[in-house]
Amino acid sequence: MFVCPECGATQGGQGHCPADGTQLFTVGEDLLLGQTIGAYRVARLLGIGGMGRVYKGVHPTIGSRVAIKVLSRECSDRRDLVERFFAEAKSVNLIRHESIVNVLDLATLPDGRPYIIMEYLDGAPLSGAIEASLHARSPLPLGGVARLAAEVLDALGAAHGKGIVHRDLKPDNIYVAPSGRPKVLDFGIAKLTDNAPGTGTATGSLLGTPHYMAPEQAAGRPVDLRADLYAMGVILFECATGQKPFTADSLFELLRKHVEAPPPHPRMLRPDMPPAFEQVILIALAKAPEQRFASAQAMSLALQHATQGLPPESWAPITLQTRTSGTPTPSWPSQPPSWAEKKPVGHQTTVSAGQVTATPKGTKSGGSKKGVWLALLAIALVGGGITAAVVAGGGESSGEGETVAAAEPETADDPTPAPAAPATPTPAAKTPVTPPPVVAGTNAPKPAGGTSTTTTTPAKAPPTPPPTPAKPVVVEAEDTADDPTAAVERAMGGDPPPATGWFKRRDVSSPSKDYKKFDVDKHIAWAIAEAKRTVPDAQLFRIDIENVFPDGHADLTLPGFAYKYGGIDLRFISPSHSKRDPKVPRGVRVEVMCSLRIDGGPEGFEIRDLGGDCDEVIVPPPKCKLSQVWKKALAKHPDMADAVASIDYRAQGKRPMWWFTIYDNRKSLVSETYPDDCN
Repeated sequence: MFVCPECGATQGGQGHCPADGTQLFTVGEDLLLGQTIGAYRVARLLGIGGMGRVYKGVHPTIGSRVAIKVLSRECSDRRDLVERFFAEAKSVNLIRHESIVNVLDLATLPDGRPYIIMEYLDGAPLSGAIEASLHARSPLPLGGVARLAAEVLDALGAAHGKGIVHRDLKPDNIYVAPSGRPKVLDFGIAKLTDNAPGTGTATGSLLGTPHYMAPEQAAGRPVDLRADLYAMGVILFECATGQKPFTADSLFELLRKHVEAPPPHPRMLRPDMPPAFEQVILIALAKAPEQRFASAQAMSLALQHATQGLPPESWAPITLQTRTSGTPTPSWPSQPPSWAEKKPVGHQTTVSAGQVTATPKGTKSGGSKKGVWLALLAIALVGGGITAAVVAGGGESSGEGETVAAAEPETADDPTPAPAAPATPTPAAKTPVTPPPVVAGTNAPKPAGGTSTTTTTPAKAPPTPPPTPAKPVVVEAEDTADDPTAAVERAMGGDPPPATGWFKRRDVSSPSKDYKKFDVDKHIAWAIAEAKRTVPDAQLFRIDIENVFPDGHADLTLPGFAYKYGGIDLRFISPSHSKRDPKVPRGVRVEVMCSLRIDGGPEGFEIRDLGGDCDEVIVPPPKCKLSQVWKKALAKHPDMADAVASIDYRAQGKRPMWWFTIYDNRKSLVSETYPDDCN
């Protein structure tokens, strides 16, 4: 059997397609070629990834093209991977952003393999543009890099607004159209906040691509949106310099560098980079999440200010045909949404380029250094078989991000040779601005040595050392109106102050002291009371417990999925703090502090703000004891009496349910749900 790679039509013999004249290719052993999936004929294989294959599909009547991602037979037998596969479609459908690849349909083949139908992309991954610039010995234009990053950050902002963290951002997962517009791919391991079974980010502790992992992700600690911003810092560094900030000969050493090694200063590798641009990258690469940008929008605005003085030729769109000098270059179709209009950005506590490599005093590190090292070693041992080739070869991951092969680029319309940004920033109107109150020691230091953004010729300019932070100073608003570095510091933002009456993180002591035979039922009753002592109207919405034995006790000294040890996590929401302040106009960004958690293990417990969605479904304190939940499970699975289980308690719809899972090397052996109906 032979198939046309353009339209998917099949013929019995060799030759050319009678419909379009394209040379026919043999189907070979890939029996999906030439078949119909949904409404589309499978025309050709685009790529193979770690979880399956991606095909080009063509509608036989109207000729529209799609990409069809099919899960492999091996992965289709694993429930956790099937759930992750469909989570990608769910994530994308929730976000609905023009810079995120659109999912059109999902279903299952007759042989049981799931598939997703996505929009077909012309162009190539960003990694191709980086590689092409290295071969041509011509660095990517900084303005084009900033614009592309702003588009990606707008997409991430939309995802984060829905409580979704990508967790695997890398150049292979950013597809660039011939016009220069990016599309973010592969939300297959995205974390839907508080919606996945198990403890926190358990399924994500070994997922992601090592070169782009945030320190907390590399160490197996919980991640939030700031892990994506760290990855964006790595991508910006690589686009601007042609090098990754961290490389190593082993996975363990690479992860160690992410956790504790300071990144090199990009201006030493790219002398024509404005100091403020470097500062954006270094803030994004801060080791402590709280020292990074507070949001994708804040990082995007910082990039806008940092690139104000770049010349017109720096604004060429990033494509495989990007030119950095000589003939006029195409302009961007439109401004990134976050750049389209000036937005006032409040000045919060910030971090300067000279501060981002050290964890501030009083910052909770998320565990002892010994625990981090053990976590890194465990991750390296478990994940080494998958990612060793990535690290040793210095190349990219062969994961799903590479499966959408570059389609033949289509010729774009003749662009108008207008620069996307002026060579000299337009002076801002002298509008009186009341500076925020300055608290001693909290405002970001202003880098010494001037703030000029005049671009020099790279060949003549010696590498400029990083700016030296000065003591905090008070400046009038008009003095920094056109200062890109100061603008970056203002744009970085930071979390708004906690809501009135909200609590501060503190360590707490559980009444259950025997961590090897931990009394979970006693701990749950105490934690519910402790939450109400902290926030009087705290209402339970979730419990996660690891390593639970049939008699109901938990051995928290055994390894956990996300941490060195097993843990227990109770989460609560405050209805009164979930309400928006009626005095604040709609459309103004506010940080609503409405949820909290009490979690920990043998290294101690803490009560802290949870953040995230305020629309959680409240559940009553559980009626069933853990031994009773185990009894329900043993009635169906008597052979599991020698196992330990991960047990969660939360709502299914509006009904409180127990989620009972027994894992074997991360594969689910038992996965059941039981009602909370004990007497």
